[in-house]
Amino acid sequence: MTDHDLSYPTRDINLTLRACNPAEPLPPGDQRWYDFRTLRGGSVVEEMQRILRALPVEGDFHHRVLCGHRGSGKSTELLYLKQWADQNGFLTVRIEVDVHLGMITPQFSDLYLLTAMAVEDAMQRDIGRPLPARNVRQVVQWFAEVTQEDRETVKSELAVEAGVQLNASIPLLGKLFGKFCSAIKAGSQHAEIVRQRLRNFPDTLIDQTNELLRTANETLSEHQRPRGVLLLFDNLDRYEVGQIDSVLVRGASLMRRLASHAIFVIPIGLEYAPPSGPIQDEYSPSFVLPMLALRRHQDGWQTTVEASSYNEAAINMMLESLEQRLVVDELFDDPADAVLLVKMSGGCVRDLMHLVTLAFQQAGDTFSHPAVMRAIQQYRATFARRLTPEDYAQLAQIAHRESVPRDALTARLLHYRYALEYTGNGGSWMDVHPLIVEIEEFGHAFTGQRLVQG
Repeated sequence: MTDHDLSYPTRDINLTLRACNPAEPLPPGDQRWYDFRTLRGGSVVEEMQRILRALPVEGDFHHRVLCGHRGSGKSTELLYLKQWADQNGFLTVRIEVDVHLGMITPQFSDLYLLTAMAVEDAMQRDIGRPLPARNVRQVVQWFAEVTQEDRETVKSELAVEAGVQLNASIPLLGKLFGKFCSAIKAGSQHAEIVRQRLRNFPDTLIDQTNELLRTANETLSEHQRPRGVLLLFDNLDRYEVGQIDSVLVRGASLMRRLASHAIFVIPIGLEYAPPSGPIQDEYSPSFVLPMLALRRHQDGWQTTVEASSYNEAAINMMLESLEQRLVVDELFDDPADAVLLVKMSGGCVRDLMHLVTLAFQQAGDTFSHPAVMRAIQQYRATFARRLTPEDYAQLAQIAHRESVPRDALTARLLHYRYALEYTGNGGSWMDVHPLIVEIEEFGHAFTGQRLVQG
């Protein structure tokens, strides 16, 4: 059975892991998708559409960044943007950077190589118009010459490719760069030497990639895609702030030479506390996807989450989104437990999915109250293991609605979702993640600051 065979919401508790997969972005038309624009204060997809509709200066391209907490739904939003863009004159190419590179620090050269590989594949698979063989051969031969990478293999494959019919194209870039990316992920010393060689020839790498992009855009203009290639670099937010700062901010002069429209998904900490200066200086103001605000800025914290104030209308909306996945009234012994999981999520859909799947691991035929409480305790423990006294002190300030510095510590709290950022009343504000509220060390820090204030 595939996910396409399933009907949601499900009454079968054994389908919980499929219905509530935390890591799965929802494609357009998925029955589980819920329109949260009311809670977000707008639609980031519509904002990106408005920019992409605007014609840039001739020879220039839109290069923008999208940020938000991990788990806020950025990949889902990109899939909806892709659907719109493909229907409005673009060829949209989504690149999940971490899938190709693992957690090895990305470099500008990696993103250019991934661009060449992904565009070659998309032109052949989605448009049915392979890039001209001469352009592909030129890049492959240059790569082999500079890196001394599998020269005999490359010669052999070029010979085979030369024997196919005119205008046909074996995906040579996919073969060569795919193997190279696998070596990077594996931490190969040889691959690192190759990457260093590539960094020594930035202009040639950029020119070779851009020539492929220009050729692709010319072909697309002849096939009802006049707006050309749109690249979506997804999952860059899974890397540390300093790593992406190096590629996109310090390396902006290289990345912004990319001859294609591009949106880069960045860590929220890079927006909040950029090491090398504001990212908007290089890419214009960021598109920001906020968390779902289940509480108001003025709502204070009590000693427990259940006793604390919440926006009931917001809770109901997020509960409705869960009800599009599971028949809550039938699968939960007490539907109030589903409400508690929603509150504990802090408005992060991914955290709600994690809590539900953890409760499933403890459940029987239905979600019992003990199963829900064990899930909360288990997930809370994953937060507590990494928190430091300095974290608790800063989180207590946030909980008291005090001003906190835009420093590395705050960026860390946002990156790991210990603190969550929301929008409202024309601005943004932060709150502590509800899972932290009942941790003893946080309680001491929170009460201590209240006493000092008193």
